[in-house]
Amino acid sequence: MELSDVTAQVVNHFGIEAPGILNQYSVTLEDALIAQNERLEQVSVRGAAMEHILTDPDQLADYTNRFFTEVYPVDEPEYGDSRAYRPSYDMPAVPANASSAPRNNVEGQWEGFKTAMDRNPDQAWRYLSQMSPDAFRQKLLFLDAA
Repeated sequence: MELSDVTAQVVNHFGIEAPGILNQYSVTLEDALIAQNERLEQVSVRGAAMEHILTDPDQLADYTNRFFTEVYPVDEPEYGDSRAYRPSYDMPAVPANASSAPRNNVEGQWEGFKTAMDRNPDQAWRYLSQMSPDAFRQKLLFLDAA
């Protein structure tokens, strides 16, 4: 059997195993392309199913109903400690300008709150939490359905 000049050049340059290696590479590449095409078809089918669910009102209603009404069992973790859980809350410190005596000057309370908002807005809630209920009653309007 005689080799053509081009084949002889390839064999001389890349070695006698070059055709086998090239064939193995092409078979591997073909398998990878077939697998990729199968995955692409699966994604396409899934996308078409999702599009159908989202565009058909009856299908969407059924899917939404099943999503919110079907119950799936969930394994609850077992705790070694049988005591009831009691949350502990870290209470914020009382602001320095808050006094323990009730405040009777409602307008002064709101001025103090305005000052706290101007100085440190993210901590002004602390001042607000110390204000008297009368201050809120004068600021808020309650409508009676008379």
